[in-house]
Amino acid sequence: MMMKDKQPASVKSAARAMDIVEQVSRSGAATAREISRATGIPESSLSYLLTTLVSRHWLLPGTDRAYVIGPALARLASGAPPTLAERRAAILRAVTRSTGETSSLFIRRGNDVEVVDVELSAHPLRFTPQKGMRVPLHSFASGKALLAALPQDLLDECLAAMPRARFTPYTLVDEESLREDLKRTADRGYALSREEHTIGVMGIGVALDSRYSLSVAIPSPRFDHLTERRIADEIARIVGEMDGWGREGE
Repeated sequence: MMMKDKQPASVKSAARAMDIVEQVSRSGAATAREISRATGIPESSLSYLLTTLVSRHWLLPGTDRAYVIGPALARLASGAPPTLAERRAAILRAVTRSTGETSSLFIRRGNDVEVVDVELSAHPLRFTPQKGMRVPLHSFASGKALLAALPQDLLDECLAAMPRARFTPYTLVDEESLREDLKRTADRGYALSREEHTIGVMGIGVALDSRYSLSVAIPSPRFDHLTERRIADEIARIVGEMDGWGREGE
């Protein structure tokens, strides 16, 4: 007797995600418990699926812990292009999916960089920056990538005026050391932060233009030279393929 093949986990998750969207579309706003009862999906399995659907704008959290249909469904039906937030989220998802680590989009704000968007790693041990978090340029891979991309006169001006606080024993606060590091960054095409802001966190960053940068944060136990090269190559590939990550509304 032939045994029926079990569905792969990825197919099962995809089917469940579609069941959730279809159920909310039919019934209107629904809580996780109501969705579980209607679809037969255990509540313990719903959390990740709901988080994913919200992050991709298929669902939106409504009132009283209920979920409602998000704008992605209408956009798909109308054939409208993705929004700026959706494009950015898609890029970060691609980087995190490819590297397995947390990725973040930053914008320069004076002597700081500010987190615009984040895609978290699935690893329990991970760096978790929050949207709106600001850190000094010299202490983060994303900031050093922007500094390294500056013309020499602007870099000189920036370093002369920029305070350089020490966050860890590895923070580059000496101007000569920082300049040498920025030269290496420009030569290899990406910035590297070795626990320079947070002990235990390594960072790889690239400048997207004069204001925006993208970085990946890797806990030091998972970091070595081969990991550095692999992640740097993946960032370069994905950034090279990006189309219209955009600066609208900034």
